[in-house]
Amino acid sequence: MDDRRSTTTATYVFCLVQSGRAPSLRSVPASLPGAGAPRLIPVDRDIWAVVADAPLERFEGEELQRELQDVEAISRHALAHASVVEFFFRHAPVIPLKLFTLFSSDDAASAHLQSRREELTRMFAGLRGLEEWGVRIVAGQVEAESSRTLSSGRDYLQVKKRLHDETAAPPRSTVRAVDGALKALGRIASKTRKEAFPAPGKGRPYVTGTSFLVKVERRAEWKRAIAKTAAALARQGHHLAMSGPWPPYHFVSS
Repeated sequence: MDDRRSTTTATYVFCLVQSGRAPSLRSVPASLPGAGAPRLIPVDRDIWAVVADAPLERFEGEELQRELQDVEAISRHALAHASVVEFFFRHAPVIPLKLFTLFSSDDAASAHLQSRREELTRMFAGLRGLEEWGVRIVAGQVEAESSRTLSSGRDYLQVKKRLHDETAAPPRSTVRAVDGALKALGRIASKTRKEAFPAPGKGRPYVTGTSFLVKVERRAEWKRAIAKTAAALARQGHHLAMSGPWPPYHFVSS
């Protein structure tokens, strides 16, 4: 390794890829702002780390702290990080690493990852053939009541004000409906993880959601279940939003 480079740059790690040969870098998305182009370093015979040179003048000390306090800057970094991870996920199993995972050098990154080879091999085995989907449900009492009984904008505003002034706790029927929907979807998934959302408050709806790890071969079944569940919830005034498929962001620990 170039000693000069190792004293002026760190090694940024996007993700790990399982492949019998070096994954192609052709058409790989742009790296994080200020970082070098994505490249590969071998970890094991079939595990590769996707990395980039991270100049210390941008990724260390006060400069990095300023970036971490800038919401727009964080968003740019997060989008670039995700784009690179998802590029490789389209072709092979991946283990995403957290945003701003940095090592002092390629050698340090390689040594750390090689020390976890057995653990990484088990993780890849548990993730093979699986993809993550996110589901969020927003309870919509105003929409439900207005669609059934309201005939004017004035009526709508009156109901909205009343609901705003009422207790923040959602009705038990709402909790049962949305939690039951998520539980039913979970029967298709291999793993689930409940996500945390802000508690409901005056003027703030009840929101809940779950991340699901689903077998690729069950994708069509999953989408049919989502469509059926979304339609059933909509009739009750609730809104279901789905995203994916994604790499297993919520089912790995880096």
